[in-house]
Amino acid sequence: MSATSNNSHPLIEVRNLDLHFGAFHALKNVSVSFDSGQLIGLVGDNGAGKTTLIKVLSGIHKPNSGEVYFDGERVKEFHPKQAIRFGIETLQQSVGLCDNLSIARNFYLGREPIKHWFGIPFLDFKKMREASTKVIRTFGLRDNVSADDQVEMLSGGERQSIKIGRAVEFKNRVVIMDEPTNHLSVREREHVNELAQQLRDQGLLVIYITHDIHQVHKLADRIVIMENGEKVTDVAKHEMTSDELEEVIRFGGRDVEKEEVTV
Repeated sequence: MSATSNNSHPLIEVRNLDLHFGAFHALKNVSVSFDSGQLIGLVGDNGAGKTTLIKVLSGIHKPNSGEVYFDGERVKEFHPKQAIRFGIETLQQSVGLCDNLSIARNFYLGREPIKHWFGIPFLDFKKMREASTKVIRTFGLRDNVSADDQVEMLSGGERQSIKIGRAVEFKNRVVIMDEPTNHLSVREREHVNELAQQLRDQGLLVIYITHDIHQVHKLADRIVIMENGEKVTDVAKHEMTSDELEEVIRFGGRDVEKEEVTV
């Protein structure tokens, strides 16, 4: 993959994607594209297919048919390590950090730096502390938080800050935020949303998965709505109000006026 995206093609493009789990048709002929420097709201009720689509992009699921392109090149292998190589980071509310490890260890989880002493490999704790301390200060954790503190002492919003900072530090190009503000306080929710916009402003592609259309409408450049495994709406934010988009979700992408007449 090339280091930078070419303006002639989207950073991520999905064409006619289908995915089955046995008899269950999870994704149905989904086509969508995403560009760098965008914050995309991926919205739908539970079971709409939004998380399943993201798991394809993250390499967890391999589609039965269809094509996925990253930076203009077709993706032929689907596994998480491939997604990491592409620079795709998925942030989930409930997973991604280990409570019994320090912030520094969590920051480098799976990417631990190694130094050698007389040919024997050791973890480079100094490097881990320095990089994670920088993130602690940059992304708004409390002044009394140390890189050696265990993650279990952090609030939900602070945990999300660590994940977002990790995505930036490792030069990711795509950050997928899966229901990132669930169970957070109002203040923490605002902080996480501000960080999402900062990532977009730095040129990253941010895909923000949620069922809360009113929240994401304030943040996103585009809104993509899914229902029953299908993409039913894909519009720029200014083209529809949050109330209009909520009606789309309620009626599953059907013609609202026609539905009202039928009723």
